[in-house]
Amino acid sequence: MSGTMNTTSWFVSTKTVNGVSTSKLEKQIGTSTPMEFKIKGVCYSPCPINGSNGNAPGMGDWFWDTFSGTGYKITGWDVLWASGSPNREDLKRIKALGVNTIRVYSMLSRQVQLKSGYPKNVGGKEVYEYDYPSYPWDSTVHKFTHNNFLDACEEVGLSVLVGVPLPQGMFWKELYDNPAAVSQNQKTFWKEVLKETVESVGTHKAVMGFIVQNELDDNTHLYEDKAKAKFWWSQAEVFSKIAKTAAPNKLVGMAVHDNPLITQNCQTYMAACPSIDFWGVNTYQTQTFRSIFIDNSFSPPAGYNVLTGDAIKPVIFTEYGIPATGHSTPTDPSTIYSDNATETLTANVLTNVLPQAYGVQPTSPLKPYDSGLCLGLYYFEYCDEWWNQGGSPDIYTWYGGAASGFPNGFWDQDGFGIYSVARGGNLENNATIWNQPSPGYGSPNTPVDVHTERTPIATAIKKAFDDVT
Repeated sequence: MSGTMNTTSWFVSTKTVNGVSTSKLEKQIGTSTPMEFKIKGVCYSPCPINGSNGNAPGMGDWFWDTFSGTGYKITGWDVLWASGSPNREDLKRIKALGVNTIRVYSMLSRQVQLKSGYPKNVGGKEVYEYDYPSYPWDSTVHKFTHNNFLDACEEVGLSVLVGVPLPQGMFWKELYDNPAAVSQNQKTFWKEVLKETVESVGTHKAVMGFIVQNELDDNTHLYEDKAKAKFWWSQAEVFSKIAKTAAPNKLVGMAVHDNPLITQNCQTYMAACPSIDFWGVNTYQTQTFRSIFIDNSFSPPAGYNVLTGDAIKPVIFTEYGIPATGHSTPTDPSTIYSDNATETLTANVLTNVLPQAYGVQPTSPLKPYDSGLCLGLYYFEYCDEWWNQGGSPDIYTWYGGAASGFPNGFWDQDGFGIYSVARGGNLENNATIWNQPSPGYGSPNTPVDVHTERTPIATAIKKAFDDVT
């Protein structure tokens, strides 16, 4: 395909008139006139049941091309991106929602290795010890490419925002400065993998840009401790510059929580990050996005609309979603479920809130606000991920979370999917597929999980995206 040719460029711009800032995202194909692009996105992380995005070697990279070599038996998930594979149906379903871009959380040109065993059991918990191959890479350290997946995205008309899963140790000063916590080999690994990954996939027409940090923010490191905060933001610029230099015509950004104190206390640091094109915000508001842009309950006011100078940049909601699930027994997280009633409650919230990312003002009695900096959002997420719930006894079980203000009453990290998941094929085989000896890249002839649409939610998302002009 033509997808590997570097013919698609992305640009952001922001202007301020009479104290009001507005942003625009443009896509240019070849030398044609740039066209405005409004992000109507979905987070796509198809981690299969019994897998975990936190585990080595892939760290959430489910998108690489097939390869074979000494010691590797690759007969599973990876081959499903080849032409005609059933896993491409996911992308067709996503496109049918009115989506024009997806966010993926991990692509890695070189994967992390496991030090010993897969996994170790410590105190009844699975513990993974990682090893980072030294650089320059020797012939046993395989380079992973991602052309089949990106070609599939281009085929259906989806642009891709690519994540590189840099760990806390790259941003937290006390870890980075401690050789016992972060070795020099690990530091080199992540810098070289970021550079190589961006160089490798950044030439593909489907790639919109890159996210170099996801939710590694906390108050101590962002602003409370000045030395740690200065280091955190300086590292954000270091890694963003690596990515921007490797792919200058693609976007580079990062994703943080919607903590208003970031904008209140970090303007100076944010202004010193010229390589970052946009501020990514992961938010789960149930009524309005107002507090993200202007929050007058703080003194001085907080929010992305109050930033000034070089700190003013476009905002992308890099995650926004509402759980589709409830608990049949409120005190028992294992009774997590979804049905038409829970899905409809979620859909009702989406109908009111999603349009606000595209300039539609919240309804009375909520206060209106200017959202001109917002380029759009990525809905979290395409399908449930069973590994992702804190407090769950393991990664193999659908499990609920704590009580919350969500419409169905619980913060169910395992229940955000537009599509639910169920095991595909024989349960016994499927239950052991992702718990193999290292390297564990492949899977023995097991079908992918079954994905079932939650129709009220899909309908609400499609309506909101189709209304964007």
